[in-house]
Amino acid sequence: MRLAVRDVTAILQVRVHVDGSQFDSSLMTQPEFLLSTRVVFRSVRHGGTQLQASWRVFRSFHEFQGLDAQLRHAFPQDMRLLAPPPPHRRRTWLRRHRSAKFLAKRCAELNDYLARLLSSPHLRLTRFLDPRAPLVLRCFCNFDVGLITSEVTALPNQFESCVLCLDYRDRDDDAKGRMNGTMGTVDSSEYSALEGIEFEQEFEDRDSEHLIRQRRPRIQERRSDDAKLDELQANLMDDKSRNMAMCTKYECACRVSSFRVTHNKMMRMLRLRGFKQTYAPPEGALTALYCVLHKLQQFNDLDKRLYDALTGFPAKTPKENGKSDREATDALANDHLQLSVGVELLRQTLANYGLLHVHTLERHFRTSAVDLKKRLHEFKSRRQLRVGAVELVLLATMLDLSIYLITNDHEGSEQNILPLAGLRSIRKGGRVSMTFGYILPTLECVNGFYLLAERERIIPGIMPDLESEEEMKMTERQRRRIWQGVDEMDRRFMVEIERTLSNGTDAFALAFDFDVADSLNSAILDAVWDDCQHNPNLFYLFQRQARQFGKGRTTARFFMQYLEVAFGLEGATYLVDFLLHVLPEEELRKQLLHARWMRLHRQLAKRVSP
Repeated sequence: MRLAVRDVTAILQVRVHVDGSQFDSSLMTQPEFLLSTRVVFRSVRHGGTQLQASWRVFRSFHEFQGLDAQLRHAFPQDMRLLAPPPPHRRRTWLRRHRSAKFLAKRCAELNDYLARLLSSPHLRLTRFLDPRAPLVLRCFCNFDVGLITSEVTALPNQFESCVLCLDYRDRDDDAKGRMNGTMGTVDSSEYSALEGIEFEQEFEDRDSEHLIRQRRPRIQERRSDDAKLDELQANLMDDKSRNMAMCTKYECACRVSSFRVTHNKMMRMLRLRGFKQTYAPPEGALTALYCVLHKLQQFNDLDKRLYDALTGFPAKTPKENGKSDREATDALANDHLQLSVGVELLRQTLANYGLLHVHTLERHFRTSAVDLKKRLHEFKSRRQLRVGAVELVLLATMLDLSIYLITNDHEGSEQNILPLAGLRSIRKGGRVSMTFGYILPTLECVNGFYLLAERERIIPGIMPDLESEEEMKMTERQRRRIWQGVDEMDRRFMVEIERTLSNGTDAFALAFDFDVADSLNSAILDAVWDDCQHNPNLFYLFQRQARQFGKGRTTARFFMQYLEVAFGLEGATYLVDFLLHVLPEEELRKQLLHARWMRLHRQLAKRVSP
C-alpha cells in the first residue's frame, strides 16, 4: 500500500544506516554510498497499527561532509564533541579511496558517525513531523519522496518493544510495608529467579520510613526543552487524528504564541460564530472534565451544596452593595476546589469505563486493546494530563453528551462529538448538548485548553438553538434528574459492571496471539522486576504465585488478593489487564477478568453506599 506524508500521525522509530557502496570509473567520478532508511509509524487510515516503510538513496562522501557542516552551523555546542567523518585526504590525493577494501572501511566509519549523530537527543534529527525540528536529516535521507514511493507494510509483532511501568504513587502504605520483606537486591536486571532459589521467610527489621521513601518515585525535576517538545509533538499528532487542519508551516509562530494571544484568537472565533465564553477552568490539565462537570452542575448543584456543608463554606447569597471583592474571589476559589474533587472522581470513572469496554473502543478507533489499555491506565494514574481524542469521545459516550467542538486551528474547524453506538451511558435524564472551544497545544500550554461556551441570543439574525429553548422550558424536577451527582454516577457504573459481566464479553472471541503474549510476558516481568527494586525473593514470589494460578492450583480471587497486597489495588488491576493477553486458557482469563472487576465493584460500593 502507498501512503502520503500527510497521513502520518506519529513516527515511532527511525533507523538510518549505510548498507554498501558503488563505484564505476566509466560513469562516476566519486564513489557513492547506499543510505538505507527504515521508519516505523502510525497513520490516520490504520489507527494504532504500527506500519513500516523503507527506502534507499545514494549519497556521496561530499554530501555527508555537507550534512556535517550544516549541523555544525546549526548546533555548534552539541556538535563540538562529535567528530566528523574522517576525510582520509592522503588516500584521496593518491586516488586510493576507490578500492573495495577502503570503501568497506568508509561504510563502517559513516555508520559509526550516523549512530553517534542519531543517539544525541538534543539534535532532534529524527523528529520529522515536528515543526521546530531541523530538516537536515529529513532532506538528506529523502523522507518525503521515499515514504510516498516505498511499499508500506504492517509490523508482524506490534508489541515487540512494549514497555510497561507499574505506578505505585497511589499505593496503600500498609500494603507496601507487608511486602517489603528481605531487601537484599542485586544490580543486574538480567537476574533469573527460576534457577533453584528458595524463598526465605526471615524478615529483618528495617526503618519503615526509609523503605517508604525508597519506594516512592523521585520528584521529577523541571522538564527539559526536548521532553517538552516531544510531548507537544505527540499531542499535536493526537489532535491530527481528529482530521483537524494542522499547521504545516515550519516557520509559523502559532506553536510558540503566549496563552493570552491564543485565548484572544479563540474568543474572536467564538464571537464570529455567535458564541460567548461562559466558563474557563483553572489553567492546568483535564480542562474538558472541568467544563463538563461545571455544565452538569448547572442543572443540579447537589455536589456543590454537599461540599460546602462538609467544608463549612457559607451558602451562596445574592451579592450585596458594598460587599468586598475578596469574598467573591474566595467563592471562586472554593468552586474550583469543589470541581477539582469531582474531576478526580470523574477521571477515575472515565478510565475504568474505557477499560471495561476496551474491545468496543478497539474496533471503533482501530487501535489495539493493549495500546488503549496503556493509554487509559496512564490517564487514570495522572501520568497523562490531557483529554485527547479518545478520552473526549469516551466522555461523551459515558455521560450521553453531544459536544460541539470549535478549534482555533488555521481553518477554525468545527466538529460534533457524539456517543459511540453500542455502549450504554451511566447517566440518565437524556442527552445534554455542550459547546467547547478548544485551544490547540502550544509550548506554553502543552496539553491544550478547553473552555465552555454558549450561544449568544442578543445578536440579531441568530436564533437560539433548540437545546437552549428546551433547557428553558424544563421544570426544576426535570433539570435535577439530568445530573444527580458523581456518587450516583458511580452507582450506575456499578450496575454497568454487573450487566457487562452477566451478559458476557467479546474479549475472548478473538484468537489468542502467541507473539503478543510473549512480548507482553517479557514486558510484565521487566515491570515487576523494577517494581520489586531488583529483589530476587519478591520477584520469585510473584512468579510462583503466577505459575500456581496458571496451573489452576489457586483461584482467581486469591491471585487478585496477592497482587493487591504486593502492588496495591492500582498496580494489581494494571497487571491483570495485561495478563489477560498472556494467559492461553480461556477459562482462566474469564475468572481473572471477573475477579478484577468485582474487586473494583466492592471498592466503589464502600465509597458510594448510603
